[in-house]
Amino acid sequence: MAESRLETRQTQKLSHSLQMAIRLLSLDLDALNEAMLRAVQENPALESVPPAKTARDYAVTVRSGGHAGKGAAAGFEPAAKADTAMADLEQQLRLSGLDAQTERAALLMLHLLSPRGYFPQDVRSFAAEAGISEETATRALSALQALEPAGIGARTLEECLLLQLRGVPGADPLCGELIRSHLPDIGNGRIASIARATGASPERIKACIQTVRRLNPVPCALYPQAVQYIMPEFTVEADAQQHLAVQFHDGYYPSLRQDPSFMRLADRLEGDEAVYARRMQAAAAQWIRAVELRRLTMEKIARIIVREQKAFFLRQYSLVPLRVDEAAEEIGVHASTVYRALRGKYLSCARGTFPLRFFFQKEVSAGVSAARARELIRGMCAENGSLSDRAISEALEKRGILLSRRTVAKYRAQMEIDASYRRRAQQKEFTP
Repeated sequence: MAESRLETRQTQKLSHSLQMAIRLLSLDLDALNEAMLRAVQENPALESVPPAKTARDYAVTVRSGGHAGKGAAAGFEPAAKADTAMADLEQQLRLSGLDAQTERAALLMLHLLSPRGYFPQDVRSFAAEAGISEETATRALSALQALEPAGIGARTLEECLLLQLRGVPGADPLCGELIRSHLPDIGNGRIASIARATGASPERIKACIQTVRRLNPVPCALYPQAVQYIMPEFTVEADAQQHLAVQFHDGYYPSLRQDPSFMRLADRLEGDEAVYARRMQAAAAQWIRAVELRRLTMEKIARIIVREQKAFFLRQYSLVPLRVDEAAEEIGVHASTVYRALRGKYLSCARGTFPLRFFFQKEVSAGVSAARARELIRGMCAENGSLSDRAISEALEKRGILLSRRTVAKYRAQMEIDASYRRRAQQKEFTP
């Protein structure tokens, strides 16, 4: 018979308030505000306290401070421009002197354009679907392609560039041939290949390439996506003495408190109603504690970022290595809690608006962050376009920074810097 035995074990469980605070840490200020409003609607013991400041106040502050970067201030400009481009094109068509049938067809084509301003259909299939003649559809497309900006209504990239080329005064006819037959060669800098195919001199080809590259493959952006505006968790500012101050932005959002009228009512209740009231008050207290825990945790993370990356905020140096687990140990929480706190949140400073995660940089060499390594690689490529990835790796090693050739290539690609052979080709192409 199997022997049974009793054992006692200790397990650590998080309180409900702490669990809620950790969940709230993953929310940005807007999402937190929505969650708090839902809690107020569901719990009569909770009351929402209006914010002391408004988001518009923040916008004015950022404009006067001059460091909006990519932050929220832009959201308060008159930004109702989503339909401006389309309305302008419609007006141009109506003033083009077209007959009624052609104008209707052109307007229909206009509203079928892709977001990049291209007409995606074959003229014959469009005419069949619209119940008009192919001749009318062709006239409508010609009218559409005559609008400004040039390139609207093109069916291909080549046609878009050719439409724009018509308006370039004194354009070399060779430019059109390059657009029609040699766009891939232009992209890869194959001047010798173009010269063999066209019989033109390299100097003439270079001049045409410069003309083609000044054309715009996206002449008009229609139906722009809705812009999303960011409210940073906090702003970092430096005074005249180079002291950094942190301004938190939770004051621009409502806060929570126990509803005084419900508290007075709860004192007079009895039986099941009193039990319900106490349960609602306990849930309200948990919400208030969880929001406060979130605020305290965000403040601690902000202080660590500002302390460790002080040189970055003062424009003295790039970012230094900073690890999430080190910050978690200092705060006294698990690293996963810090990761939640960084997710989808931003700070604003004189250098712009950045995600909080940006300030936690891994160390790629002794005392050197990944951001600093990228900065050095970019500078070397700008200074000497012929440097290969191996040469950059060796130059960094002379500075005491050990990065493999493969790592250099990875960082270079992340910064969208061409390989050395392409940079050399571009230098030769545009060297007089």
